[in-house]
Amino acid sequence: MRGRVREVEPPADIGDLDELVVEEPAPAAAARPGGRFPDGRRQEPAPSVVHLVEHHQPLTATDLGPNGDVVLDLLARAGRLTADECRRLESVARWRWGALAIATAAVASAMASMPVARAVALVRGRRDGRSEAIVALEAAVAAIMRGQSRTRTRSALSACIANAGLAVLVRDLIDPETFEVLHGPWREVMHH
Repeated sequence: MRGRVREVEPPADIGDLDELVVEEPAPAAAARPGGRFPDGRRQEPAPSVVHLVEHHQPLTATDLGPNGDVVLDLLARAGRLTADECRRLESVARWRWGALAIATAAVASAMASMPVARAVALVRGRRDGRSEAIVALEAAVAAIMRGQSRTRTRSALSACIANAGLAVLVRDLIDPETFEVLHGPWREVMHH
């Protein structure tokens, strides 16, 4: 592959730019002169390997709105969860939001309201201009979950951390019942 390349001076602040890295393909060892293999097939050019490297600034409290410092504390603690805490969070989240809650009529309304509470928190947060903060929170939760060294899926744990972070992120915009539905499992296990 041939192409023209023009050298461009990088801007002074390159913190938010992405880096594109292209590796040269290895030459084909079995190719003959003239671009054909011994069996008569045409030699196809080897594909280039392209990697996109993203450089992200560390998440700050100001990125996460007026409750950003508390959200950062919650995320930092979520990154240090023990195996026992993970199991307990999953258990409490499933009990409050999952199949076990159906058996208890008093808790069934909380189970039914978890998706509603999450939707209310998301809508109010986005309406208040916190869309980027919500995206940053979700990315941070995904990074924490990638850091978990367990092989089985941890959807209940991920939902518990994401909902607790969202509840704190929009605490000033939602009612106490909505906050409790989203933050309750985290509070119950972590005792705050």
